[in-house]
Amino acid sequence: MPHPTEQDQESRAVEPDTAPEVPEAAPEVLDSAPEVPDTEDAEGAADEQTDETPDAGGHRDEAGRQSDDGDEPDTEQPARPEPAEALRIFRVGDAIEPVHDLELEDVPSKLRRVRRRDRFVWLHLVEPDEETVRQARDVLGIHPTAVADVVSRRQQPKVQKFDEHLFVMLWNVLRTDDDALLLGETYLYIGEGWLLTVQRGNGGELPDLPKLLADAPSDAHSDTMPAAYTIMAQIVDGYAKAAADIETALEELEEQVFSESGREDHRRIYRIRKKIGRVDRAVSSIAAALHESTRHLETLKVGSEQIVPYLHDLLDDAAGTAALINNQSKGLDAILSSYENNVAARQNQDMRTISAFAALLAVPTLIAGLYGMNFENIPLVQWQYGWVAIGLAIVTLDLIIYGLFKRRRWL
Repeated sequence: MPHPTEQDQESRAVEPDTAPEVPEAAPEVLDSAPEVPDTEDAEGAADEQTDETPDAGGHRDEAGRQSDDGDEPDTEQPARPEPAEALRIFRVGDAIEPVHDLELEDVPSKLRRVRRRDRFVWLHLVEPDEETVRQARDVLGIHPTAVADVVSRRQQPKVQKFDEHLFVMLWNVLRTDDDALLLGETYLYIGEGWLLTVQRGNGGELPDLPKLLADAPSDAHSDTMPAAYTIMAQIVDGYAKAAADIETALEELEEQVFSESGREDHRRIYRIRKKIGRVDRAVSSIAAALHESTRHLETLKVGSEQIVPYLHDLLDDAAGTAALINNQSKGLDAILSSYENNVAARQNQDMRTISAFAALLAVPTLIAGLYGMNFENIPLVQWQYGWVAIGLAIVTLDLIIYGLFKRRRWL
């Protein structure tokens, strides 16, 4: 094998280095990013846009890997679960805005943000379980005795003032498909910057409180106390509507009771009595509770002084409806007393009519019984036209007896 010459070695020595040069490293991107100002407005704006900011750079599959430029992954994405109807959270200010993807444990941070914007947070629970109620108690700092009323249920309407919040429990009148009345339960916890409402229907159709506040004037959701008043006013208005329906039913029942051709309807009387009893228990209890707790309600009117006349009007409406229901109960008792007297009078008249007919039938029965004994010496037995004379005698006696009963109004 020939050895390389010195010329070849010199040519190899002068060949340039073909390795590519490594460029200098680019400056870090973070150095050029602007600093985020640490202000309350920026924090609130970021919080409001959290739910609306889309994911940049496409979608992610189930394992958390990002696909190329928003292409759909090969595996099917599971449907996103809808928020539970048992718990709904709203941000209330100029409008009522539902807050999605917010857990109960995140509510305290939300409270701090909305208070800086003259808003409040509204937690609305519908038929909640015991665990959800206890979580709401821990998050909002509600007094344990106030939560115990929600868990035990069927408590009397009341108004209680605690250190951090006001607790109001009311019975609201609910209707069923067969026009019966049920008593539902509405619990209101009114605090500084937050409102918690709990509804239980007990089988009846519950009113839509979010729609109620959304349709109300803007002053109704300017603060927690006006919002609570709007809900309480709707419940008291339900009492008034039920009392008006009962008044109409009582008038129809009274006409039926004193109508001679009317039929007795015991079930209708019982249904009206049941409605009056339920509405009476609900409105009388809340009227007494509101009257005794006026000073508790006025402690929360600071900043919402315009609500004071409405609160007094609410107390007057509850007291007036309670008085009306009480009068309706007395009116039903009077109708029932008249109904019983009317029934007894009709039964007495029926007994007189039956006795009169029995007397009219007794005359021919007695005569037929005597002549049916086949005695030989009875008058007119041997006469050919004796039966005609006996028939005329029976008719004459019955006519005389009929005239006597008619004069006494037994017939």
